[in-house]
Amino acid sequence: MSKLVLLGIDALDPDLVERYRADLPNISRIMETGAFRRLESTKPPDSIPAWVTIFTGLHPWEHGIVDTMDYLDFKGGSDLDTSALVGKTFWDRASEAGKRVCIINPLMAYPVWKLNGIMVNGPVFITGDVQAEPQDILTRYSIPELGGMSDFPRKSELPAFIERTALVTRDLARFGLELMDLEDWDLFFISFLTLDRVMHFLWRYTDAADPTHPGKNEFENAIKDFFVLFDGVIGDFMERLSPDQALLIVSDHGHGMRPPNAVFINEVLRGEGYLACRQGGAGSVSPVALLEKTKNAFLTVMQKLDLEDWVYKIAHMIPKEKRKSLKSSSFATERDASLAWVSDLGGGTSFSGIEMNRKLIEASGQDYEALRDRLISLLLGLKGKRGEQVALYARRREEMFSGTSADKYPDIVFELEDTYGVDRTLYCGTLGMTTTHKKVSGGHAQFGVFMLYGSDRSVPPGNLHISGVFPTILEMLGLGA
Repeated sequence: MSKLVLLGIDALDPDLVERYRADLPNISRIMETGAFRRLESTKPPDSIPAWVTIFTGLHPWEHGIVDTMDYLDFKGGSDLDTSALVGKTFWDRASEAGKRVCIINPLMAYPVWKLNGIMVNGPVFITGDVQAEPQDILTRYSIPELGGMSDFPRKSELPAFIERTALVTRDLARFGLELMDLEDWDLFFISFLTLDRVMHFLWRYTDAADPTHPGKNEFENAIKDFFVLFDGVIGDFMERLSPDQALLIVSDHGHGMRPPNAVFINEVLRGEGYLACRQGGAGSVSPVALLEKTKNAFLTVMQKLDLEDWVYKIAHMIPKEKRKSLKSSSFATERDASLAWVSDLGGGTSFSGIEMNRKLIEASGQDYEALRDRLISLLLGLKGKRGEQVALYARRREEMFSGTSADKYPDIVFELEDTYGVDRTLYCGTLGMTTTHKKVSGGHAQFGVFMLYGSDRSVPPGNLHISGVFPTILEMLGLGA
């Protein structure tokens, strides 16, 4: 049994750790003397369901929070009910067992609640008031920015964005170290969300394989610099460990290039007669079709001219609901009259699903399972730009997920080859380019990291899964699974 200091670093990627290892002395020391494993995330690998799985040990189809976050539309905030977390997290289990705990900035765990120790957090994805239990923490200390991200930088704002995000990271580390020094905590947990933020917006500047890479540029070392920054943060916490404290570092997922190519799944479904469109949408000269074609052509040209910031400036003059409807092409479709449509799950990544209108299917005299088979075959038959099969797999949801919340997933789930993402554009063929790639060029990868230092606990060889973090923490605290 040992005491535990846990660092959560959103999107810390194992491949990038290996790439930058020569410049990461503290992580290298952990890799040499402790344990370093790849940590498999949820499907899809998104921060919201993944962190909840880490906190509770439950898979998304068990804890029920399967929502994914669209980085191109996060300013609206999150309306997820996270009250279900209260009492079910690993820090609740530790607190209830009499352990002294200090919990700082866990994603989604807001508002805070009382524990045997300290809990400090901010709201998710939007600005708002930081909360603490006990509340005097807010007056005794200089409080850093907590919660989720609240900025979406334009290209001209990237230097200031990088500087501010680094300052936020250092300030959170400073605050964490101050609270860590208060006592020899049984469980200390602090979560950093800034690395993920930087990689989403700066990936294309650092990856020469990205089709929108601008060549030599002032941001080409930005991601590496943040890995070096976090290595220093890790080193600071390593130095503060008491003799009976071990250090565990986990990330919810990894990070890589967001898919630059698009597959217009809804257009495939429309062409096969499964998706109904408004205003005589079956014809290519309908008002809906003309608007969709014009929208896609405009966005394509603006991306090629590197004028995406102007697009977003113009877009935010449009009322929010109309803007979201235009962006997702939902204004063009009639779900009540459709047999199937692409799910919102995945937020434009390679992973998504097909939702089916079971009521309409049965009313039309069709067999649900037979139609599901046809749709799966349709997905598996999609071809890419070189004639390659685009879908890695397409399955019934129950073939991948089980549990009380499995029905929150779409009827069919699928994953595309990682250079292809799901796009809801209509009337523009089957394949295209992601017209928002320059804005958000980084995307989540399936594997994060698990690193353990200062513990004699044996770690199984091979890849681990994030659902195993919860029982690992409890076992290290002597609480069982």
